[in-house]
Amino acid sequence: MLRRLIISLAGLLAVTASAVVVETQLPYKELRLKDGTVLANATVKSFNTASGTALILVDTELVSVRTTLLPDEAAAKIRELTPALSKEEQEAEKKQAETERAQAAARAERRQQQAEDEAKEVRATNRALSVKAAEKALDKADPDLAEVTKAAEARARTYFKYESQPGSTVGAVVDANIQLDDPEPVPGWTGRYRVCGTANRQFINNRSSAYDRDSRKFEILVDTAPGKKPKVVDLTVK
Repeated sequence: MLRRLIISLAGLLAVTASAVVVETQLPYKELRLKDGTVLANATVKSFNTASGTALILVDTELVSVRTTLLPDEAAAKIRELTPALSKEEQEAEKKQAETERAQAAARAERRQQQAEDEAKEVRATNRALSVKAAEKALDKADPDLAEVTKAAEARARTYFKYESQPGSTVGAVVDANIQLDDPEPVPGWTGRYRVCGTANRQFINNRSSAYDRDSRKFEILVDTAPGKKPKVVDLTVK
């Protein structure tokens, strides 16, 4: 009988040593995992020595958790209950750990690349928005220079055709050809532009009653404001 008992114990030990799933009963009122998750009324029912996972009963729900996430106290108890692994099982466990580390590194690399791609896309979008905002602001800040030129030309034509100084030899102006330079901003005066030009006139000379010509240079100052038409504020004949 003793011989049979010894044989039975030897067989039991062999089964235990080769076991992959180890049954446990480790109750916890609160099981705090290393990733910050808190499991209330949890019982560690079993753990798999090959996959490195533990089966935990949380209230009435079974969940699978990596044993590396268990708190040190629970991990220590599991190690105590873990049977000695054969050389083959140790090699398998080592390969499994290496595979998991490689998979984790690959996942981390993918997440890093994804984060970099997203950041690059955000930067590109922000640059595009900044350019559009700058262009929009520039459009609001800078008036239409064509409108400034148009206002200056209209004022010069009116002046040199209809507003000759009293007592001058210039009578009725037959034609006034206006040539203008491009508007230039006046330093220190926001929104004010200077337009220089030349007026070439053909007119009737009051003294000789004959046709005559002259050429006069002039300068016009034009004020601008957002939402308003350009306004001529001064005309100086040189």
